[in-house]
Amino acid sequence: MKNLKIKNIMLVILFTTLLIFFFIHINDVLKILDYIFKVLAPILYGLVIAYLLNYPYKLFYNHAFKKMGTKHKWLKKLKKPLSLLLAYIIIFGVVIFLVSTLIPELSSSITTLVDNIPMYEQAVKDASDSIAAFINKTTGYNLYEFATYSNIVGLITGNDTTEFIKNIFTNYVPSAFSTVLGIGTGLYNWIIGIIISIYLLAGKDRLIRQFKIATVAYLPEKIYKRLFKIGDVFNNKCGKFIVGKIIDSFIIGLMCFIGLSIFRFHYPLLISVIIGLFNMIPFFGPIIGAIPTTFLLLIINPWEALGFIVFIIVLQQFDGNILGPKILGETVGISGFWIMFSVIVGGGLFGVPGMLLGVPIFAAIYTLVEEGAERRLKKKEISANDIAPEVEDDYPKPKKTVNIKDNPIFEKASELINKGKNK
Repeated sequence: MKNLKIKNIMLVILFTTLLIFFFIHINDVLKILDYIFKVLAPILYGLVIAYLLNYPYKLFYNHAFKKMGTKHKWLKKLKKPLSLLLAYIIIFGVVIFLVSTLIPELSSSITTLVDNIPMYEQAVKDASDSIAAFINKTTGYNLYEFATYSNIVGLITGNDTTEFIKNIFTNYVPSAFSTVLGIGTGLYNWIIGIIISIYLLAGKDRLIRQFKIATVAYLPEKIYKRLFKIGDVFNNKCGKFIVGKIIDSFIIGLMCFIGLSIFRFHYPLLISVIIGLFNMIPFFGPIIGAIPTTFLLLIINPWEALGFIVFIIVLQQFDGNILGPKILGETVGISGFWIMFSVIVGGGLFGVPGMLLGVPIFAAIYTLVEEGAERRLKKKEISANDIAPEVEDDYPKPKKTVNIKDNPIFEKASELINKGKNK
């Protein structure tokens, strides 16, 4: 017992030392983590692609080609490569189809925007003339004089006009070059990631077996069991949530396309794809997706943009209250506050992928913490209701079905009926 206490104290001291070291050298630690992420980026991309494509792969392998090779053994060898090939063909075929369809519509919308630029310029000029005339009348300043304009630029930027233009070339041009370089690096990572995902999916059973053997061999029983439990919870939460969200977003995108086509809105396919893609992001996704699409319609016709806002509100109400709960069910298992919290934190840390994966990851952590708390309370022989009364759920759980055979009234009635029969 004494040795155990000393061991726990030493662990606490070690953890505290590492924590202090982390905060003192946080910038260096973040640089190291950023470098590691850049090196491992293709592998991480490959893991993500393989994880997502594992679902259509299993659909083909376990269902479509389930009986393949039962009569002819040589066909069994084609089961895995055929399932793998069809999974990649279907998913990337859909992506290529959407991109090839969207580019002409996007090009058409840009052309419309460019054609309407003279009209927008005239509207801006009329508005600026009115503002300049009002300021000139009330204050005596003429905004169209270069000196006044230069003073306004200096007030906003802290520099004169020449310095302002110089800063644009010195700051924004290198930033644009870095952006282009980043796009090239990202494209390279995704291409290598796709190749890695093929190897991962093809040999996933062997890799999982090797990982489990190494984990059990080198870790204590308590740790590896806990590790497997954590892996199961994360896989269950993330997998079901992502698949459910993909199905939900596909249906919403399809309904959006049908609705926009019926009401004869401009660019129904382009807008529907944008709405469907951003619908993958919980809570804020519909709002983010509606902003550029509303602006696109606003360029063409303000009334059409207003009608689209009404349509998208109705569609998202249907998704949030009817379709989403039917498809996702109790997959998330956390309140609306924690969903918003996880989306904000995940988006702040990792951008759009963090907004998408923040909810299932937080839900998995929430489940593990909840189960751990229940276990600890059970060891202390304390009930959760003794600490705080149970809060009624926002959405009541379905009532448990009662077996009438276990009902005492039913048993008493059966006895009376049997006595009557015997007489």
